[in-house]
Amino acid sequence: MDTKNLHCPNCSAPLKVPPGEVDVLCAFCESRLTFVPSTQEMEVVRTREEMKRKERVEVQRLQFQKELSQEENAKWRQTAAQVAISALPIVGTAVGRGLFGAILGRHRFGCVGCGCLLPILTALAAVCVYLLS
Repeated sequence: MDTKNLHCPNCSAPLKVPPGEVDVLCAFCESRLTFVPSTQEMEVVRTREEMKRKERVEVQRLQFQKELSQEENAKWRQTAAQVAISALPIVGTAVGRGLFGAILGRHRFGCVGCGCLLPILTALAAVCVYLLS
């Protein structure tokens, strides 16, 4: 199917309408024109609209997933900060500062740069020693 050669009803400028396209913007007068597709073009319009809908759904899903991940990270950091603060009298200020720095993302300690493993294990070991003694 080739493009349709029509004229703008407002300014009579030539318009090229691709098959299946229902909304066109006139390049001369900037009028937004809506065309009713023929029966042959209806399948193309349905396919385009379905692709647009699927793309919108995917974008929304990715945004929701990103927001959820950010919320989970914020909750984890808040819990880890509470543990670090409560363990401060037990483990001492030097380890406490390292632990708190790791929680805030300064990566002073940790296994692979995430700053989580070593300080948390140190704090848990100190808590266990304190509780068992």
